[in-house]
Amino acid sequence: MEQSELLAASEQIPAEKPRRTKVAILGFVEHWKLAPFDDPTFEIWGLNELYLSIPRWDRWFELHDRRIYENDRHRTSEHIQRLRAMTCPVYMHQHWDDIPNSVPYPLAAIAQMFPNPCPEAKPYLNNSISYMILLAIAEGFQEIHIYGVDMAHDSEYHDQRPSCEYVIGIAQGRGIKVYIPSESDLLKTLYLYGYEQLPSQAWDRKLIAQKGDIEKHLNNLEAQIAQLIEARAQYRGAHQAVDNIIKNWKSEHKPGSS
Repeated sequence: MEQSELLAASEQIPAEKPRRTKVAILGFVEHWKLAPFDDPTFEIWGLNELYLSIPRWDRWFELHDRRIYENDRHRTSEHIQRLRAMTCPVYMHQHWDDIPNSVPYPLAAIAQMFPNPCPEAKPYLNNSISYMILLAIAEGFQEIHIYGVDMAHDSEYHDQRPSCEYVIGIAQGRGIKVYIPSESDLLKTLYLYGYEQLPSQAWDRKLIAQKGDIEKHLNNLEAQIAQLIEARAQYRGAHQAVDNIIKNWKSEHKPGSS
């Protein structure tokens, strides 16, 4: 759909207040595990294929054009089956009859409530997390936690980070409490411009956590490599043993051999 069609097709935001006043919005980075899954006062919002990892959720978001994942033959069938089985609201571009709980994301209302300060520009939304944060603001949540979201400078999503930080600023400007764990790259700076030259403590914690994640993955890979090397040695030995049997069998059964 074109932008104008999406705006026309989207629903309005419900007038009633959310049942809970706190929401945790989750992305894919390792620190999603810090989310308050055991706290019933929080709604948990997930997206895309994060259902493969997290233990519970209250709403789901799949805001990509459906054709994108339908054209991925390795992904489409299981992903659509998962969305179809969701018992919570599934925010998408539109309602799909084969996904019973799918609901149109209220894009028109969001665009109207949060216009771009540049009058001729589109709403400053270039990632799913920004859409989710703005919906939480619009619905009146008093506390927004964000876990598993980095959009680090060295990742493929770094160009999406300014939009996410922009909508976080909107939330804080409206008096909403926003929590971001120290492990996240969001709203982190190496030093306070003009006043500091050394990394902040939060940045140190971020780097230490990142280093720990890297070391864990490296250790897992080293263990897998060691197992593969051992398996290769075993198969090489078995291969040599079979080769020796074949050679011995052939020599014993040569014409004229006794």
